[in-house]
Amino acid sequence: MKIINIETWSRKKHYEFFKAFDAPHFNVTASVDVTKLHTHAKRTGQSFFKLFLYGAVKTANAIPELRYRIRGDEVIEHDVVHPSFTVMMDDDVFNFCTATYKDAFPDFMEEVTARMSGAKREVVVGDDEPDSLLYITSVPWVTFTSISHPTHDQQHDTVPRIAWGKFTETGDRMTMPLSVQAHHALVDGVHVGRYYELLQAWLDDLSDLEVQTPEEKGLDEAIRLRENGELERAKQLLLMLLRQDEKNPRLHAHCAWCYDSLGEERQAVPHYERAIRLGLAGEELRETYIGLGSTYRALGRYEDAEALFAKAVEQFPDIGALKVFQAMTHYNLGRHSEATGTLLELLASPEPDDSIKRYRRAIAFYARNLDETYD
Repeated sequence: MKIINIETWSRKKHYEFFKAFDAPHFNVTASVDVTKLHTHAKRTGQSFFKLFLYGAVKTANAIPELRYRIRGDEVIEHDVVHPSFTVMMDDDVFNFCTATYKDAFPDFMEEVTARMSGAKREVVVGDDEPDSLLYITSVPWVTFTSISHPTHDQQHDTVPRIAWGKFTETGDRMTMPLSVQAHHALVDGVHVGRYYELLQAWLDDLSDLEVQTPEEKGLDEAIRLRENGELERAKQLLLMLLRQDEKNPRLHAHCAWCYDSLGEERQAVPHYERAIRLGLAGEELRETYIGLGSTYRALGRYEDAEALFAKAVEQFPDIGALKVFQAMTHYNLGRHSEATGTLLELLASPEPDDSIKRYRRAIAFYARNLDETYD
């Protein structure tokens, strides 16, 4: 921490002018493009909130003006500022949670995860807090265009407020409203503008997030074991990883594939379903739709299979393998004309479908056993 020499400070007159205001805070709200971060969160099974929190705080620490605070008659500059953010509890009640900022991404995630776990055990409101904080909140239910924050004694409350809201999808891009509120005696529009520029640059890069967590390293090992045919070892490793990170959709998907390959279809189903509910994306989502739908059909759950394949084909209309397994389900439901029509259309396609090639062995097996169910 250092003390700013107000007498030689270039913004002395601005500081004295705005400090005298009864309400000297100003707020800017603008959209940021979070497409790459959102995709990264889905791909890695990580919390978008925690990832964005890291970027928001890291960027704020790069702007000296967002680290300035008024203390009595002095202006001080903190070496580092830390996030104080809201955590949702039961009954729509939130709690305050303060964490120590760590510049290294894995250390930050470990710190925030531990603090959030502690915050969910007891609600604490109104404790005195240091001014070396950033007050942060998320309002994921609203794509707001402006927001205001409560302050206590506005002339001397100089902690910046940062808030973000609900995603908006436009074409293949995803944006999110972001608000920054600051004390005008310390911060100008140019500084807030610099904050948005640096944060967007971070969102477009994300190179500091490409650090494998222990779970990711474990998943890579499980995938290697599964590809080498060591299915039981892969399954046990995935189950161990899930005990540590039960909300990771990729772990559930790969665990389901292991169960399926071992002929343990019923045990595979809840993992498939959980992977989809938790927001699996991209190619792994397509493969999970095929795996779960085929498993539903193999267990005789034809209506569940039909509903799932209808959803999957609507979402991925160019994936022929989905249509093949959907046609099998239509056969089992007695919709023979519909099943045959789908298969003839695929046969008549001028371009070979790589997704069908990947499932050639499974398709050939089911072609000889269309009426069989497996338990």
